[in-house]
Amino acid sequence: MHCFVARQAILDGRGNPLGYELLFRTSLENRFPDVEAELATRRLMAEQFLSQKVEDLVGQSLCFVNFPDSLIREGMSDTFNQQQLVLEILEDATPDQALLESVKLLKKAGFKTALDDHIPNKEWEKFFPFIDFIKLDLRQMSVAECGHFIKHCQSHPHIRFIAEKVETQQEFIDAQTVGFDFFQGYYFQQPQVISRRILTTDEMTGFELLSAISKEEVDYDKLTELFSRDLSLSYYLLRYVNSLHMGYRQQSIDNLRNAIVFLGHQQLKRFTAMMMIAYISKNKNVELYRLSMIRAKWCELLAEKMCPALQEDAFICGLFSLLDTLLERPMADILPHLSVTEPVQLALLEQKGQLGFLMGMIQDHEQANWPMLQQRLVFANLNEQDSSQYYEEAILWSKQLTEK
Repeated sequence: MHCFVARQAILDGRGNPLGYELLFRTSLENRFPDVEAELATRRLMAEQFLSQKVEDLVGQSLCFVNFPDSLIREGMSDTFNQQQLVLEILEDATPDQALLESVKLLKKAGFKTALDDHIPNKEWEKFFPFIDFIKLDLRQMSVAECGHFIKHCQSHPHIRFIAEKVETQQEFIDAQTVGFDFFQGYYFQQPQVISRRILTTDEMTGFELLSAISKEEVDYDKLTELFSRDLSLSYYLLRYVNSLHMGYRQQSIDNLRNAIVFLGHQQLKRFTAMMMIAYISKNKNVELYRLSMIRAKWCELLAEKMCPALQEDAFICGLFSLLDTLLERPMADILPHLSVTEPVQLALLEQKGQLGFLMGMIQDHEQANWPMLQQRLVFANLNEQDSSQYYEEAILWSKQLTEK
């Protein structure tokens, strides 16, 4: 699933970025969609701040985001990182006492605020001690009028002024002359639409499950609630448990909580990791899912021979080795959301350690890099027959599992 956002730079007089205004989009088409402003802000904040790191979009610069006053009054901003966020109070906001108290609270919490498309009005002046930026639209006010207003605000030296819709070099020069600190407009840059990969609800449930299962003390009530959210997930869990359970009892397990307890910590962790990969692969090339499963079992079989203590880690390492391709994000961004062991992290990020060696062996085999594979086999005291046998066993295992 992809989300879209347009980004337009706000620059100082030397062309250095102060930050970027983020503009909601629903496609690569560079125009505001036909949605209410409140909904647009809610979605933009969820997609760009909660689902992923906003630093990937703007680095360490500020993010200017339009906030309808209804969202400011309800305190929606409390969820977000106040260090980078600048809340733009829209020109149609009502400058009453309730809004002023909300702005004061924002200031106290460390947020920065801006008055967007501001038209001078005495009712707003009581807000000035708590405002960081005032944006003036050069299409709504002449440069001379802007200059008079900037001088009027000299008693609030902390306020910085941003000229919006600067479209020519002369407007830029004139805006500098009358006292603007920063500049935004087509003269410098049109909004750039960026497509970003975000997690689907299924994928986020998978990550949440894996996180819950990776805790030292397993909360079975919490796990039961998470599994209950998704009918297909519950179905696969019961099917998986009963396939393991048939050798122990004649009666099948048909209760979610009993199934979770029956599996035990390690098997539950393995099952959840496999389902997470399945969900992430749902709308992609099925071959990537199949290869993830093969790598998981293949790596586990190699570890059984070479480093038995790392068998469980080896399975997870192989299973997660294609996450960066599946999620279209760097592995370094993904791993902090997963509770994996240090050997797994070292292997997936740097291909180091014993698991890194095993993954290198698997990749050499996949890429038909026979000279390097032969060197690894000699080092590991394995022969080509062993390597091929483990590969074939992994293929058979993945086929049986996916065809059940």
